[in-house]
Amino acid sequence: MRHARDVLELVLEQLPLRARAELERQVSSLDTGYLARTLPDPFADRRQWRADLWWRRRLAGGREPG
Repeated sequence: MRHARDVLELVLEQLPLRARAELERQVSSLDTGYLARTLPDPFADRRQWRADLWWRRRLAGGREPG
């Protein structure tokens, strides 16, 4: 999930405004579901990956890689 969300973020940054808005609506729905199924990572600020990305600061209970 995290890698896929990283890729989506890169794509969103490159899209024209109208296409970006359409994809953001769909991604927002997926983000809501991910937030509901995960917990905050209390050690996110100590990790090597980008802790500024909110989905990188979540714990999925070991159900997903990366």
